[in-house]
Amino acid sequence: MKTKKNKSMQSGVCALLSVSMLLGAGASVAQASQDEAPALKVARRLAVPAVAVAVAPVAMPAPFVAASPPPFQMRKVVASASSMGLSADAGERLRAYLDENVRKALELSAEAREAQANWKAAEYDIDQAKGQRWPQVQVGVSSPSATFGGGANSGTRSATGNLAITTPVYDWGRLSATIDSRTETSKAAYQAAQQVRQKIAYDTVSALLEQRRHQAALEASQGYVKRMEELVDMLSQIVQSDRGRASELTQARARRLQAVTGRDAIVAKLREVQVSLVKLVGEEVQWPADLAWEIRPVALQDALIAGAEHPAMQQARAEAKAAGLYAASVKAGRLPQLNWVVGKSTQEDSAGNKQPWSTGLSLQWNAFQGGSGRASERAAFERAAAGEEKAEASARDLAYRLRTSAEQRDAAASRAGEYTELIQETDRVRKIFYEQWYHLGKRTLLDVLTAESDHYNNQSAQVTTRFDAEAADLRMRADSAMLLDWLRGAKVL
Repeated sequence: MKTKKNKSMQSGVCALLSVSMLLGAGASVAQASQDEAPALKVARRLAVPAVAVAVAPVAMPAPFVAASPPPFQMRKVVASASSMGLSADAGERLRAYLDENVRKALELSAEAREAQANWKAAEYDIDQAKGQRWPQVQVGVSSPSATFGGGANSGTRSATGNLAITTPVYDWGRLSATIDSRTETSKAAYQAAQQVRQKIAYDTVSALLEQRRHQAALEASQGYVKRMEELVDMLSQIVQSDRGRASELTQARARRLQAVTGRDAIVAKLREVQVSLVKLVGEEVQWPADLAWEIRPVALQDALIAGAEHPAMQQARAEAKAAGLYAASVKAGRLPQLNWVVGKSTQEDSAGNKQPWSTGLSLQWNAFQGGSGRASERAAFERAAAGEEKAEASARDLAYRLRTSAEQRDAAASRAGEYTELIQETDRVRKIFYEQWYHLGKRTLLDVLTAESDHYNNQSAQVTTRFDAEAADLRMRADSAMLLDWLRGAKVL
């Protein structure tokens, strides 16, 4: 009797559990149909395949003895730059950190030192041209000489010295044009050095941005790997009691291997970026764990205004002006040159008298050079015209690059915000699918794995689009030559 009574009690409990499970299944399916509607809308907007909700129900899994399912863990979602409240302190810390690494890169760069040396050489060329305005003193000494081959002996019995002082009096502006030309050449060399410094700064900050991008992608990938490992561990325990579900374990292991492979690929890319940073900075760079990439986007109009004074265009304008001034110098050099000459020689004449000081004006003119002077002049004028065209083309290309980068940045930031919304929806979908699979048997394991994969793919896409926006903004700062000023704190936009 006691056995029959126990069996009847167990039957009653099972009946109550069955009713409650059926009611719970109906509520879950209804809730799933309501919750997934926003996800489908966002997915259509992003042209990303959404997870279908209507799946034919499958039979309930056989009872098994296993540990309780692991608690469902929420993975952290990185917000887009546009949706974050940019903290002034965080932005200042990031700027200071980037500036520190850029300074190290500039100190280490041989390319920067080469550009600096070229600029200093151009400065000395100016001094060399200016020195020609002063009297040019020439001193010479001759040894005793003798004549032979017939005739009277007119050789000297002692060494003689010669002194000649030549001062330019009038040269049609040749020296002035030469000095001005070399001054413009020096300005061009300085702007070339600034371009090298901007390039090194951009390469360094861009590498740091890529390091942060891969770290963010690695965080999402590690969360995906951890979730796959949890499912594999849970199914391993289930298969120990129910051998018929070994195929599910195989599916979970395959997805785990895919997740691990993807994570290893990200780690390899991160290592490549770290190696490039060692080349730039001279030491291994580890991104601080508490430092977020928060940069206020630069306005397009500010970038266009600053781009008008870009070193590349200033260099092109200076080179064009230098070529024009050199052409003027060549033209003036073809005309007669008037000099004041003062001379003195210690040589004695045939009577033994010393030579007196002499002074006078000297006129020199290259009357005929075979057309070489005229050709040199025309070549200089054509180089000046080419420099002006180069400056104009650089201005057009720069404006186009800035507008393109602004469009890419804004579009990527907008998509990053939409992916953030989609991630929230797919996170709810994967939780519902997991509950329906584990507790109700209304989903297959493939549905659960697909939902997890879609959620991770959306996380990866969100990280990619967010840092694409940051990279485009960084290009705008570099193309407009504001990067170094911003790092130094001289111009914060």
